[in-house]
Amino acid sequence: MNRLTPLEIQRAAFPRRLRGLDPDAVRTFLGEVAEQLEEEARTRGELRAQIARLSQEVEEYRQRTAAVNEALVAAQRTAEATIARAETEAQHIVAEAEVLADRVVDDAAKRAENIELVIGHLRTRRRAARGDLKRLLDVLGGVVRDDDTAEQRESEEPSVSFLRRRSTDAKGER
Repeated sequence: MNRLTPLEIQRAAFPRRLRGLDPDAVRTFLGEVAEQLEEEARTRGELRAQIARLSQEVEEYRQRTAAVNEALVAAQRTAEATIARAETEAQHIVAEAEVLADRVVDDAAKRAENIELVIGHLRTRRRAARGDLKRLLDVLGGVVRDDDTAEQRESEEPSVSFLRRRSTDAKGER
């Protein structure tokens, strides 16, 4: 048997018989059944449309969920790669800094040694210069003493000798 539509139910005709059913009551009943079937059909159609719309939304949400999951996985991979690169670069920078620090400390130690050597050399030269100055002072002191002695002798002796005339005898002999 085929499914009946509400319109087919409303237009249904039945053969007449003696002592049959009241045709108006049957028609009223069939009209009510037809209305209920029509309402049920309309509700089913709305429900099917709603199911289709909800199914489409569910599919869209599944796609969005998949896209969000992929984005999260990609973001996590990117974050992990970025962290790994940063850690590697940080280790490289620290290693370079340690090498540079060692080099600076070595250079400073060498400079300190050189400065100590220069200071020692300068102290030796200062001692030698002080000895030279002492000898020079001794020499100059001796020169001053000799000059004092010479000056004392000179004051005892006349500084200018007087010219004396020679005797006439001596003149003629010349």
